[in-house]
Amino acid sequence: MNIFIDSSVIVEYIKDNRTEVLEKLISSKHELFVNGIVFSEFMFYYLSVIGEKSPLTIKENKQIKTLIEKHNPIDLFSYFNALSIDNETLTLSYEFMKKYNLLPNDAIILATLKLNEIENFATFDKSDFDFPCKSENINLISSVEDI
Repeated sequence: MNIFIDSSVIVEYIKDNRTEVLEKLISSKHELFVNGIVFSEFMFYYLSVIGEKSPLTIKENKQIKTLIEKHNPIDLFSYFNALSIDNETLTLSYEFMKKYNLLPNDAIILATLKLNEIENFATFDKSDFDFPCKSENINLISSVEDI
């Protein structure tokens, strides 16, 4: 089974909250996927947590390299296959923004799922994705029981 992992699942994992879902997925034989949006959302959040400041302040203080080298999160992404975002993805995401009232990042994620024929989506943002995923025949995973 192919499963796309949302940044919300990875963020909760590093916060040591709701870790069981990602732990179960990583230990499974399922193929796990992310895209550049998920990586960006995660890293933006991660910088603010480890730097205890806004990511923009961290950038202005030239602390990004020091922080991510000291607290290296990149190994976590070795469990995932990265999917690209191309023109077709952007075009479909624009349609999903209009059709489902999605913000750009969420629309790009949904378009990535559709175009790569991934029918399972692990996310804790059910309120944003419940209706669009049901409409697009994508199974939402937000608990171990859903796996």
